[in-house]
Amino acid sequence: MKTYTIRRADGDVPLGETVAGTPWVKADTVYIDEFSWHDEGPKPATQGHVLYDDRALFLQFFAEDDEIHAETTELNGPTYADSSVEFFAAPGGDRYFNFEANCCGQFKLAWQEPGWQVHGQRELISPELASRIDVRTSVPGSTKEPAPGDDGWWLAAAIPFSVLSELTGREIGPETGTEWRGNVYRSGVPDPRKATWNPIEEPEPAYHSPEYFGRLRFE
Repeated sequence: MKTYTIRRADGDVPLGETVAGTPWVKADTVYIDEFSWHDEGPKPATQGHVLYDDRALFLQFFAEDDEIHAETTELNGPTYADSSVEFFAAPGGDRYFNFEANCCGQFKLAWQEPGWQVHGQRELISPELASRIDVRTSVPGSTKEPAPGDDGWWLAAAIPFSVLSELTGREIGPETGTEWRGNVYRSGVPDPRKATWNPIEEPEPAYHSPEYFGRLRFE
């Protein structure tokens, strides 16, 4: 099981691709390089950073991609089918949230328990709460078709803890020493493009597998 340390940000965190000279330089790199469902052929690199302060959780991703693609334009839509990245975390207990954002910045945020696909125990974020999440990306427009010259994209997001608290019904405000369980993913189609930070030992893609979550420790 892998462990990632989420560093506390020193100063305002910019939502962009720049690392040098910003609080992002302090963040450890998370490598999304476990291709559990792909043995041969290209393995596009994906990496990112995670920071936090008293207000929010900050995510930054960089993805190699020679076929940048996005069709989902609705909140809580099937962003996993687009060129996208995902952050899953269980902030204590069995239930976990998943933030899934495509390369154009559209996202899903849900709060669920293991087995929600069968039992239906899942809450999706409302438009009002979603409006308080800030997502920036290098891909302009609301959709994207693959094009010659595609080579990669970046995405950054700020998710206020107040939003997570309202969505989950729990007080979420990590501090030094707090530990969550979680995983970080690269998504898209076909399946060989899928990759994870912590490996998932299942024969088919199964991102909703908290039994394979790694450790997320707050500095």
